[in-house]
Amino acid sequence: MAQPPGLKPLPAENTKPPLVELLVLALPTIAQMASYTVMQFGDTWMLSRVGDVQATAAGQGSMLTFAFISFGMGVLFCVNTLVSQAFGKGDNGACGRFLWQGVWFGLIYGAAMLPLLPLARPLFDLMGHDPALASPEALYVRVTLGGAAFKLVATAVGQFLLAVNRPNVVLLAAFTAMVLDTILNYVLIFGKLGFPAMGVAGAAWTTNFSALVELAVMALFVARTPLGRLYHAFDWKLRPQLMRTLMNVGVPSGVQIVTEVFAWTLFSVLVVGRLGNEMMAATNYVFRFMSVSFMPAFGLATAVTALVGRYIGMGRPDIAARRAHLGFAVTAVYMVLCGLLFYFGRGLLMTLFTRQPTVLSIGTVLLTYAAVYQLFDAMYILYNGALRGAGDTFVPAVVTGTLCWTITVGGGYLAATYLPQFGINGPWLAATVYAVVLGVYLMLRFTRGGWRSIKLDTDEGITEASNVPEPSARLPDLQLTVEK
Repeated sequence: MAQPPGLKPLPAENTKPPLVELLVLALPTIAQMASYTVMQFGDTWMLSRVGDVQATAAGQGSMLTFAFISFGMGVLFCVNTLVSQAFGKGDNGACGRFLWQGVWFGLIYGAAMLPLLPLARPLFDLMGHDPALASPEALYVRVTLGGAAFKLVATAVGQFLLAVNRPNVVLLAAFTAMVLDTILNYVLIFGKLGFPAMGVAGAAWTTNFSALVELAVMALFVARTPLGRLYHAFDWKLRPQLMRTLMNVGVPSGVQIVTEVFAWTLFSVLVVGRLGNEMMAATNYVFRFMSVSFMPAFGLATAVTALVGRYIGMGRPDIAARRAHLGFAVTAVYMVLCGLLFYFGRGLLMTLFTRQPTVLSIGTVLLTYAAVYQLFDAMYILYNGALRGAGDTFVPAVVTGTLCWTITVGGGYLAATYLPQFGINGPWLAATVYAVVLGVYLMLRFTRGGWRSIKLDTDEGITEASNVPEPSARLPDLQLTVEK
């Protein structure tokens, strides 16, 4: 078949059916994210057997921990962008060098989190949490934030492996960590095999150990197979020029994630917290159900990030766009089905966590909002991943932060404070409006195609051309200059 004018022909190995190509990369990544969901779900379920306070403490504590490290995670997701584009261009040396910039960043950022450990308890006290809840919350944060470097470096290595088309290794590492997490949670939370019952502390230490095991499995594969040599994975030097490139693309991505995570954390612990512990418990349980839908969606989005970056590196943004739209279609089907399950099974689902009548009643209402949320969350997750693969991270970060803080936090706080008669409905209605607006915006931004004119260059950083070429015009090749 003749290629469109001005576009590069594809190598023979890149001519597999689009859905097959997407799923071959995405299914292991989805399974990886599903394993994280199982771990979170399992932690919450086991702790709920101890009590609603313990389960809520771990849930709120994990949200605050992730809020602190989410900036670093957002930066490291862009290791996928840079390695994928280098992989598409056939520049194997750049793949390994960008991996190591991510590893160095993860280590530095993890160390920077350590001085925050003593602030955990004062933060929960400042939010007005009951001392019986604030104490285990702070304990969970201190333990998990102390091991943040393990998770950050594992993220860098995992994004590298996805970008060089080794998703099964990432899946193996995640599955191994999930199995160990489940076993150790049972032993340490409930005090089995001679160990004392540690409750929330046991869940926190297990989370750290699981992250270390996940990192070890991936690192051993890279170090002990030809892949490490093929993609220069032993080129460990800190390279300022390449680090600047990672920062140029990654900092907006990190800001986007940290602003959203902090906003959702405040929504849960401050806005909903104003309405009482039972409201927080119900919100925590509903978040666990929502993770069943959005974590696999993040897996698909990560695969789309890799494919968009790869095809841009090959000089084929037209195929990059088609893979993104295909990824959205697949994700939307899955998340809408989850929404139907949330709505029609809302009463039964909540009994998995609690039998407390008030928490059950609130949770069934929140699952209705979660059901409406699903389609628009699919838009946000997938098209944000596609834009990240193209290096379009700055404007989405600004828009996401602005909308999340004004609508979700601001609107939710006003509703909880001045319209208490609406109870939990006010804050969650604000959160749903946010999902609709952001999802539609990011879908339109990707569809309009301004990302096609973005160039990544280690000397000049990210430059967005002011004049976007017409779809029929010759599109400029991505300029990715790497240090030799």
